[in-house]
Amino acid sequence: MEQKNNTLKNLLGCLPKALLWNFVIGAATLLISIFLGGPKIYIDLQTAVIVFCLMLVPYIALTWWSILTLAKDKRRKLLITDGPYRYSRNPMYAAIIFILNPALGILFRSWLLFLAAVPIYFIWQKLVRAEENGALMEKFGAAYSEYQKNTARFWPNLRKINPFLFYGSAGVLIFFISFIFLNSGALYLRWVVFETRGEIAYDEPATAQNQLFSPASTKMNRADYNASADTIIVSKLGIRAPLVSAAGTSQKELDEALNQGVIFYPGSALPGQNGEMVLAGHSSVWPWVKTEYGQVFTLLDKLTSGDTVSIIYNNRQYDYQITGQEILNPNQVKISDIDRPVLKMTTCWPVGTTLKRLVVYGELIQ
Repeated sequence: MEQKNNTLKNLLGCLPKALLWNFVIGAATLLISIFLGGPKIYIDLQTAVIVFCLMLVPYIALTWWSILTLAKDKRRKLLITDGPYRYSRNPMYAAIIFILNPALGILFRSWLLFLAAVPIYFIWQKLVRAEENGALMEKFGAAYSEYQKNTARFWPNLRKINPFLFYGSAGVLIFFISFIFLNSGALYLRWVVFETRGEIAYDEPATAQNQLFSPASTKMNRADYNASADTIIVSKLGIRAPLVSAAGTSQKELDEALNQGVIFYPGSALPGQNGEMVLAGHSSVWPWVKTEYGQVFTLLDKLTSGDTVSIIYNNRQYDYQITGQEILNPNQVKISDIDRPVLKMTTCWPVGTTLKRLVVYGELIQ
């Protein structure tokens, strides 16, 4: 019996203890996230499940590849250095740390659980190091010492495997970090949210009953506005910003106006007039641009058909119902001749770039 226990212990190594710590840290961060109401990853449940399932594919593939490679040594006496063990001394552990843990964070839409992969990594590293310097070194001796020198503990040494792949990955990582830093304000709005009433606000459909400015209730829920200020209000997105006019159509003139709020694009119709009223706003700005309206349209794509946008102009309120949206090239966004009052809101897209333009359309209803 004792011999079987020793055999099982040698087979599993530090796995039981590491998994226990993995579970404890993950459960603790998830409970903290639930207690605080976040921070939650700002995606809907269906998207979270799809991403989780996609991440499970490489996790399962790497795990089974490792198991099948180990199965070649039925007596478990050889040092396995081929298959995934050619690139990582602990590929199954690496799959748990770098794939499964982040995947669970996405599934539960918890940033704390997602980022818990960092302390979990150091726990695994400490436990695995002790196992390598103990049982494995004792069992395989100089062969394992040489294996340690040539093979990384968890993450493959890309520089040794393929220098081009290493420098390419480093370049992508540097770009990714720089992009996050330069667009941190807008990205925070897009990806971080706290729960209200136990549910993520993004999961709640925008119905006439929960909108501040629904067609059926505009008389009861009139906007609380300053009569001297022209304002755009999008209750679903928490937007309340001044409406300003640009001095001209040069990029400098447009940027100066955009830094003061949402602009009436020069030449477009005004509220209530027949034709397209084109409103433009920032989706993101550089950190050194001093404006409180740098992310006013960051969440513009969250508007769906039936949502309401309210415009306060010359002491009157105009309500527009969203009818759709599309993504266009910058040169495709033009003012069209229309014989009825419509709304067109536009912003740079994707967030952090000027590659495309997101255009959201609406019809005057009040």
